[in-house]
Amino acid sequence: MAYKIYLSPSNQGGNKYATGSTNEMAQCDKIAKAAQTALKRCGFDVKVGKSGDTMQNRCKESDAFKADIHMPVHTNAFDAKTTGGTLVMLYKNTAEHNKAGKALLDAVGKISPGKDYALRYRTDLYELSAPAAVSLYLEVEFHDTKTGSDWIRNNITNIGEAIAKGMCNYFGVTYKAPTASTTPAKPATSDLKKLYYVQAGAFSSKANADAMVAKLKKAGFDAIIKTE
Repeated sequence: MAYKIYLSPSNQGGNKYATGSTNEMAQCDKIAKAAQTALKRCGFDVKVGKSGDTMQNRCKESDAFKADIHMPVHTNAFDAKTTGGTLVMLYKNTAEHNKAGKALLDAVGKISPGKDYALRYRTDLYELSAPAAVSLYLEVEFHDTKTGSDWIRNNITNIGEAIAKGMCNYFGVTYKAPTASTTPAKPATSDLKKLYYVQAGAFSSKANADAMVAKLKKAGFDAIIKTE
């Protein structure tokens, strides 16, 4: 049976990013989708909370899903100066919680630009205490600095892959990297070149028509003579 991961992306649309005219909820929705893709490829059963939904609904849904891991996905902020790296928070200071938290922190922290935090323990966060599953509260990086904001927005796929790597390491599952397609995609009709045909003129004398064709060809145009 596949391990089950419930991803709960931030619903904090009011937390603005330093760059990109975006916010925490929009970017965390993207990160969760990227993580879902990577985790499913590695054999996990994954459910992502509905965008903007409440923590209470998310936790109920996670329990009904019988998740092995409940993972709130957030980005952080402090003083608009500190690019602080990755933070993973846990509800319990136990060997199993620490093992899961460290696997996630090592994987995501490895690629985030700021200096990472040590694991932290909190009992006052609903999405840590309420779920039946082991809850890993992920703060990917700080979004209120240009460095952090730009990095998050430009590394959505990489962050999703790092989350998958962390869960693979924790559960002892082989990580499967994405494979590039060797078959070029067929261009959409709208991407195909359009050809526009231009008639240069009509001549009663073939000699004059031949002269125009020669002139057009000399200029680099494709030209032929048609008769009605």
